[in-house]
Amino acid sequence: MSEPPAPTTERDVFVAVVLLHPRCNMTCSFCVTPDDAFEALDEAQAHALVDELAARGLRTVVFGGGEPFAWRGDLLRLAGAARARGLVVQVGTNGIALPAGFAADDAIDRWVLPLESADAAVHDRLRRHGPGHHALILRRLEALRAAGREVTLSTVLCSETLAGVAPLAEALRGYQARGGRVHAWHLYRFLPWGRGGAPNAARLAVSADAYADACARVEALGLPFRTFRRADMYRSKNVEFVWRADGVVQRGIEPPRGASAELA
Repeated sequence: MSEPPAPTTERDVFVAVVLLHPRCNMTCSFCVTPDDAFEALDEAQAHALVDELAARGLRTVVFGGGEPFAWRGDLLRLAGAARARGLVVQVGTNGIALPAGFAADDAIDRWVLPLESADAAVHDRLRRHGPGHHALILRRLEALRAAGREVTLSTVLCSETLAGVAPLAEALRGYQARGGRVHAWHLYRFLPWGRGGAPNAARLAVSADAYADACARVEALGLPFRTFRRADMYRSKNVEFVWRADGVVQRGIEPPRGASAELA
C-alpha cells in the first residue's frame, strides 16, 4: 500500500479513533463506557467520515466503541473503504463476534485485542462472557499468528492484574518468539467510571504509584516490542476522537467522558 500523505491538521494529528457506538456484547468489571455515552453512527455517516479523514491527510483510523463488531453497519465494508483511501485500518475488539476467516481478511491492517492476565481465571473473572474468554483470545491470537497478521494487546492494570503483569509479559514474549507479530502492548490504569468501573471502584482501584511501578517492571524486561503507559486513556497528542451526539458527528482531542478510548 502506498504511503499516505502527511497530516494537514494544525496539531500533529495522524490517528482518528472512531467510536462507532457505545454498546457491547460482553460485561467487563472495568468497563468505562455507559450505555448513553454517545450515539451510534449510521453507515452513511461512517463512510462520509472515512472520506473526510483521508482528505485531511490522517494516516490511521481505529474503529472502536463499544464493540465494533456489534455495530449495525457493515464493519468490514467500512474498513475496506478506509483502506482503499490509503488509511491504515485498526479495529479494537473483544474478539467474540469476529467473522469466519477474519485473520485472512485484508480490510484490516491491525487487530487490537484484550488480554488481562496469563492466568485464565483472572482474565475471565474480569471479562465476563460465559466461560472461556481467555481461551478465545488465545485462539484469536493463534489465528492471527498463523496468518502473519499484526496485533496490539491491551491490558487494564487493576488490583487483580498487577501481580501477574510480569508472567503476562513473558507470555507475550513467547508469542512473538513463535512468530506472532506484536505491534505494541498498552498498559491502561483502571479508571472508576462507567458501567463496570464505577460499581467496582473499591475492589479494583490501584494507586498511581502502584500503576507506575508495574509499568516500570514491564519496561525493565526488555521486551521485543513497544509498551505504552496509558494512565489516562483520554488524552494523546496525536489522536483525534470522533463520535456522534445529538445526531451530529463530533470530534475532539478527548472523547466524551466515559467512552472507551483504547489506542492502537
